[in-house]
Amino acid sequence: MSDKKISSFEKIGYQKSIPKGSDIDNFETISVTNKNGEKIILYRDKEDRNEIDETINFKESWDVFNSLL
Repeated sequence: MSDKKISSFEKIGYQKSIPKGSDIDNFETISVTNKNGEKIILYRDKEDRNEIDETINFKESWDVFNSLL
């Protein structure tokens, strides 16, 4: 995997190492392989992710849909 692909993972919060003193259980991992076969493990803090956004708020979407009928 090229450095460009790895930097795109870094843009969404992945990093090449976890901060010193951090608990590994608080991080999700992804393993990527670059073109020469080297495996790289990237880490992302579970708490930094914003899992809920407006696109999955079904009730709000349904209310808007019904108001347009």
